[in-house]
Amino acid sequence: MASSLLPRSLLFLFLVLSRPAGAAPGIKVSHAPKQPKSGETVSVTIDMPAFIGEPLLQFQVVEPGEYIALDDPAYSNWSQIRLKTAPGAQDRSVFKAELPAELQKNRRLIRYRLLSGKTVIAPDEDDSAHNFAYFVYDGIPEWRAAINPKGTGKEREAITFSSAVMSSVQAYHLISKQASVEKVTWRERVNYMQPAASQYKYTGTLVADGIVYDHIHFRARGGAWRYAMGKNMWKIDFNKGHHLEARDNRGEKYRSKWGKLNLGACIQQGDYGMRGEHGMLEAATFRLFNLAGVDAPHTHWIQLRIVDEAEENPASQYRGDFWGLYLAVENLDDDFLKEHRLPDGNLYKMDVTGPEPENIAKSGPKDRSDVLEFMRELQKRRDEKWWRSNVSLSRYYSYRAIVECVHHYDIGSGKNYFYFNNPDTKQWQVIPWDVDLTWADRMYGDGDEPFFSSGLLQREPFRSEYMTRLAELRDLLFNPEQAGALIDELADSIWDPKGTLSMADADRAKWDYHPVMSSNLTQRGKSDPGLFYKSAPTRDFRGMLRIMKNYVEERGRWIDRTLLTDPRLPATPTLASPEISPQKISIQLKTPASVPRVRWRLAEISDPKKPRTSEPRKYEIDALWEKEGAAIMEFPTQDLKSGRLYRIRSRAQGTGGEWSHWSAPVQFTVP
Repeated sequence: MASSLLPRSLLFLFLVLSRPAGAAPGIKVSHAPKQPKSGETVSVTIDMPAFIGEPLLQFQVVEPGEYIALDDPAYSNWSQIRLKTAPGAQDRSVFKAELPAELQKNRRLIRYRLLSGKTVIAPDEDDSAHNFAYFVYDGIPEWRAAINPKGTGKEREAITFSSAVMSSVQAYHLISKQASVEKVTWRERVNYMQPAASQYKYTGTLVADGIVYDHIHFRARGGAWRYAMGKNMWKIDFNKGHHLEARDNRGEKYRSKWGKLNLGACIQQGDYGMRGEHGMLEAATFRLFNLAGVDAPHTHWIQLRIVDEAEENPASQYRGDFWGLYLAVENLDDDFLKEHRLPDGNLYKMDVTGPEPENIAKSGPKDRSDVLEFMRELQKRRDEKWWRSNVSLSRYYSYRAIVECVHHYDIGSGKNYFYFNNPDTKQWQVIPWDVDLTWADRMYGDGDEPFFSSGLLQREPFRSEYMTRLAELRDLLFNPEQAGALIDELADSIWDPKGTLSMADADRAKWDYHPVMSSNLTQRGKSDPGLFYKSAPTRDFRGMLRIMKNYVEERGRWIDRTLLTDPRLPATPTLASPEISPQKISIQLKTPASVPRVRWRLAEISDPKKPRTSEPRKYEIDALWEKEGAAIMEFPTQDLKSGRLYRIRSRAQGTGGEWSHWSAPVQFTVP
């Protein structure tokens, strides 16, 4: 064996020099419990090659309100603890250490590392984490607050939000220095167009799902109104090899980890009259894009808790750890491409200053020549062949359709979207971004993005293809029933439709009359206290949801009378009642009786009569199958699930090639 041929010290040096970057030389370190509570003993286990000898365990205590950054002199101060040997496999040694119960106090960050002599051997010297860590936490406590402590009547009455309510949305704890937090949110004004605005100058520790992400970097996020609203946005950069293992609103892990975290503030610009939607506009818009087949960021709500002072719940409701609701928005980068199963291609953020590369493929151009050439070509009147070769038209039709549905018009200045060059198809596609100013016709922008201004959608056959897709999305997704169900599903993550207290109420209590709203740290009109729910007749979150649902109806009617006006569209077919047997379902067209081509689709939907559950809803836009057929259609029921609700629709193609709307659905439950 190698250990008999080389001295231990030389063998260890050989393994260190020959190992992959970031990988410790066969050392496994773990602690339990993952997130201890006060007074619990923490056991650290080290499993390592026997030839290394007996290591030394060092630990560091970071008190709440006394954060120690990596470059602080205090980071060099470590205590040590003795290790005990434990049984191990051949050629391996196992050591255990117990960090005593008195060490574990609520909201303490405990760091630890492993040394051999004076050399840190775990984490490895190339590991960006620099140390292991855990966060001692006894759970989210109740919180007491009034809507307006200085107001009158019920708004002045303090309300107790129970621990159950305060734990109803997953928490991200950010541990940092109070000066860093306040500079990022309020006191450091950096022009968003300057390079300094993109620099992650401040460090901290993020704890999510009990996992400690130590020595992360953060900055303010946003454009012209970055510091305007008081409750401002964050961007967090995770270290290589330690990306965030994020979970969605249902607690399910995403396929890919997140290297960067965008936190939307869930607070609208005051002068647009939609404050109090708590991030619903962005969450619903991105979800509509994804359902329509447009790759768009995933989102989930979190409550941000910032540990930058000694007390978790001081007397003042405007201090302490709880900072309210934030919307975690997936970053557009290489992790996004993996999550959405897109190949490694060049991805550019489009902005007024020009395209900014967010992912450069290993085999792609490194000098932006591909996107600059594409932008030049877009300004020319290209022929049909060029468009079909260079642009994913089906995705663009869906993108533009949702842009119209929700009035995502803040794209007219050459911003708030990305271009992705798909190396497999050799086609460009548009990926949406920054969709907060939506769901009202009064929102900013003219919607005149480059594809639209090129006149693409005014030319045949592109116009007919786009109208077909727009009509389809109106029939199957952007309608009161399906979009309304989507709004309810999202709202359930932060609100209780039964009217009991929720995180939406807590967020309002934290920020509606927060002192910063009327300070010189914000901008009048964009900020201002007391603006939550002012647009809702019922002056509550339920009323804000009603505004969104009403907009689906109003905007839908506008689309029908303004955009979907092609007189060449064939008549929409109607369907006869189906004949259902245990083996098959038979259905036929009722009118029109004879058309050149008929297309059928089958989809499962969630039963609106059944109580909503934590399972994701089924939306009709997601077809189980779609295919052409005759005027009479038969299909087996063997792959359908008993007791589930299904819909069949058909549409007809006219002699000119245009497709009709989808028929009204025929709905059935499998016996």
